[in-house]
Amino acid sequence: MSDTKQTTPARRVFWRQRRFWTVAAALSVLGAAAVAVPAVMAHRGFGGHGGHGFAHDPEKAREHAAFAVEWAFRAVDATEQQRDEGRVVVERVVDQLVLLREGHRAHRQAIAHELVKPHIDRAALEQLRGEGMALADEASQIAVSGVADLAEALEPEQREELLELLHRFHGGEHPDGD
Repeated sequence: MSDTKQTTPARRVFWRQRRFWTVAAALSVLGAAAVAVPAVMAHRGFGGHGGHGFAHDPEKAREHAAFAVEWAFRAVDATEQQRDEGRVVVERVVDQLVLLREGHRAHRQAIAHELVKPHIDRAALEQLRGEGMALADEASQIAVSGVADLAEALEPEQREELLELLHRFHGGEHPDGD
């Protein structure tokens, strides 16, 4: 008697699949563009000259981030409910990042104060470096949380479609080798 039992390969846990991480990376790019860029501009980043007017206007930063997310969500045919969820995320994330602006400004002033003293206090500079890293880490955590919230607002198929859209805009090889 022959063995007719067919075996199927074991399905990998979703978070170990390359596609999962590829989509996560694509959403990270979207989130970084939609969330971090306005926040950096609000902190006078990217040279601070000319810019897009975000340096002193959190409302403009909020509008810019909302526009980017709205554009991406419309591109993947998100429902009105999904777009509303995206708007809520953008509002929250930009508000949280704008709150960090004053801490960033004070941090820069403290570094400048240390550097103009007659004698350089390396321990004080190291302390300030650590504080700056903590501020950056907090901003990064807010941004990543926002990206995850935006991703959860979309269906897996929409996230995949968004990945394809980002691939077209950035050219090159598809992230998962296809």
